[in-house]
Amino acid sequence: MYIAKKKETMELENPFFTITDIPEEFFCDRKVETANIISLLNNGSNVVLKAPRRIGKSSLIKHVFKQKVIVDRYNTLFVDIYGTKNAADFHSEFQNALLSAPFARNSRIKRTFSSMVKSAYIELGDYDTLTGKVSFPKIGFSPSTLPKIPIKDLFGYLEETSRPNLIVFDEFQQIQQYPERMAAILRGYIQQMRNTRFIFSGSSRHMLTTMFQLSNQPFYKSAAPMDLDILSLDSYKEFCHEMFKYGNKNVDGAAVTFAYYLFLGETYLLQEVMKESYSRTASGGACTKEIVLSSIEELLNRKESDYRDILNRLNNQKERNTLYCIAVEGIARGLTSSSIMKRYNLDNASSVQNALENLGEDKLGLIDKIAKGTFIVQDRLFELWISKKTGMLETKYLDAENRFNRQREIISSVNLP
Repeated sequence: MYIAKKKETMELENPFFTITDIPEEFFCDRKVETANIISLLNNGSNVVLKAPRRIGKSSLIKHVFKQKVIVDRYNTLFVDIYGTKNAADFHSEFQNALLSAPFARNSRIKRTFSSMVKSAYIELGDYDTLTGKVSFPKIGFSPSTLPKIPIKDLFGYLEETSRPNLIVFDEFQQIQQYPERMAAILRGYIQQMRNTRFIFSGSSRHMLTTMFQLSNQPFYKSAAPMDLDILSLDSYKEFCHEMFKYGNKNVDGAAVTFAYYLFLGETYLLQEVMKESYSRTASGGACTKEIVLSSIEELLNRKESDYRDILNRLNNQKERNTLYCIAVEGIARGLTSSSIMKRYNLDNASSVQNALENLGEDKLGLIDKIAKGTFIVQDRLFELWISKKTGMLETKYLDAENRFNRQREIISSVNLP
């Protein structure tokens, strides 16, 4: 089993990272997945990488970028389009990422952009004698005058680079939400590329499968599919032992196992709780389940304000009750049954369906549908916070392994051909 070894000269206060760009010495496993992606790229294939949120998809991509076989062969570019709403937003993100890339410095594309800065505005500094406020000079662009290099030229530049390129469009399913037919537009450019490989990554497995596997879609069979699963328990336990040794500490395997089941193997939340647990463990000491529990309590306290704000933004009590129902149930089924509606004061089937739609992926994104009529809270920590408020947190702790196994069974059965 592969775990990247630390460099003796590297000094860090905490070896558990919650950022996407993780130093190689502190990256956990993914040896097989890394090799598979590199093999597909080197065989001339584009890749569509599908993975649930928070299990390390973006970190894996950036890990791939750092492998010698990629560094020696490709220019690399990571374009995150999660926050984009339309084609203009996509254009801006793509252009900004490309212009910021090291391989584009002093290039034709950079010179093209520089020649367009005539549309810059200049504001002179001023002093308001009435308010005493000072404004400083500014040079920049207003949204309406920000220069845009035609998107065909951005793709055209990539065909002219001396080295081949590897471009990642992260959260690629977002283009399906644009008012424009962006998939058809992009396919028109991408299918002509000879000097560039693409990774289309995203967290909506259903949407990406539709985009790349249905024959009536522009990207039909234009990329090799790859599904990313959670790290194995054994792999993550070994990783934690190595990381605690970094600080002359130890960790109880049962403590890691408890956290792994509780957070459903989601790498980001596991890293958060183990990062906090590491900081609470004295040098020469051992991290126990009690330390993990105190770390979880601290994380819940830190998120108090954020989670209260989320609840306050819900439209009505019906949405709150539906969210509370899903959180307490954990894996919620039969939400329109009379027994469930009575237990959680859900009013009627129509209001439940409306609440599910508003809470779902296409709107607020607070819940996930993992099977027909089966829902979970998208953020496991949020689920635990709601459970704490309703006096159900201890039950969640006791049921952690059983919940993990039930959810894995449901997801596996849905993904069967």
